[in-house]
Amino acid sequence: MSLFKSIFNRIARVSTLLILLGVISLNVGFWDVKAKSKSTEEDRRNARVQATYITRLVKFIHWEGNSTNEEESFKIVVLGNENLGFVRSLNFLVEQSNLSADGHPVEVVHFTNDKMKDALEFINTGVHFIYFTQDCKYTMEDVFPFRKGALYISEGRDFVVVDKGCIAFERTRNRLKLVVNETCFRRKFAKVNPVLTSLKSVIEVIIPKG
Repeated sequence: MSLFKSIFNRIARVSTLLILLGVISLNVGFWDVKAKSKSTEEDRRNARVQATYITRLVKFIHWEGNSTNEEESFKIVVLGNENLGFVRSLNFLVEQSNLSADGHPVEVVHFTNDKMKDALEFINTGVHFIYFTQDCKYTMEDVFPFRKGALYISEGRDFVVVDKGCIAFERTRNRLKLVVNETCFRRKFAKVNPVLTSLKSVIEVIIPKG
């Protein structure tokens, strides 16, 4: 075999190997993008379901000694950045159903991370639900001094178990359920309808330790 032919064969083998690696890399990239796309779609669906749950929760909670004037709105505040359509879905559901709570129209107010100073000032005026997105830079401890008489909601069981939040959304086996902190509803300002806590398939009522 001539030296030229030997070099040519080596180049051919290397080229074939590089092409093969390139195809593998493209396939891995394709499946990775596909997996991420599927995950994003599931997250968007989860955000829509959470928005629906919140509009249902409004109807199951009675606010004792509600000092809100008849003309004033029942305020749901969403804190933090989000790009899954949660706020859009929540606004749509509230407007579509003309949602009210204890006879008061429901208003959704969203503050992104760069508007947190404005958010705290607004919360201090009196709000009812405060929802923390997964990308919110503020914690319940940051907000609680500004509004103790509100229900704090977020995603993930630890929000109730560790952070002592009021309600958390938890995903298990492609289903969404509510983890409810019973301690929150022992306070005077909010009473939950017993029908809600009886729905064992979608509600888990706990008392956090400590």
